[in-house]
Amino acid sequence: MKNELEMTLSSRRSLTESVARGQITALSEFAHGLMRPDKASEFEPIKAPFDPADLSGPVQWLAKPHGEFLCRKGRPIHLSGEMWNRTLSPTSRFASTPFSNYWTGRFDGKWAVQIGIGKVEDFVSEMNQGPMSCSYLGHDLALGVPGLYWTNLFGDDLAGWLGLSTIPKELAALKRLACGGWLLKFCESPDQCRDIDVLQKQRAAIEWLGAEKFFDIRFPDRKLDTPAWYHSPFRNVEPTP
Repeated sequence: MKNELEMTLSSRRSLTESVARGQITALSEFAHGLMRPDKASEFEPIKAPFDPADLSGPVQWLAKPHGEFLCRKGRPIHLSGEMWNRTLSPTSRFASTPFSNYWTGRFDGKWAVQIGIGKVEDFVSEMNQGPMSCSYLGHDLALGVPGLYWTNLFGDDLAGWLGLSTIPKELAALKRLACGGWLLKFCESPDQCRDIDVLQKQRAAIEWLGAEKFFDIRFPDRKLDTPAWYHSPFRNVEPTP
């Protein structure tokens, strides 16, 4: 994939079979199957056809401790992704991490432009606020927000902690999404993501929001004073039928 757009969500929602089914269904059914995979697997290589009418196998893969759901769409590939269950076994000597439910999606830049960048943004927003509620962008907030990219999606808690509402319009466009969360954009297309002007605005935005809140490769083990909501327990509430 060229000019690849990658988005990562992580959630405190435990991956029960019900939640796993909800996430895979949301992926499959969004916009009448626009993001539906052609192939899916529990392991590499990804060769088995994905059957949206029978999710029993994929749900079992993902719901078990350290389970995974791998998928891809198109030839050449224009969408791929993984869902991971980082919950440890009940017999483990160690506790599971607060955010044990991960999803990563990668979109070919040209394909994303063809279907409309707004569609990709709506999809990630819907996943964030629906089946993966209580989530944020990134892998480990204690190490800092990974960075800013040409387009960024933040949940309400993280947006408030960063102070996104204060960012000048001259640096980036900030938009409230209908499904919840905030979209921060530095350009309109992945084709512009490497432009010097875009990169300079990203760097200036990090300084404006507070460089200490972002991951710093020079100090990879540095720990942040994370917000209280990051440590609060999340009580899983199953959706009402």
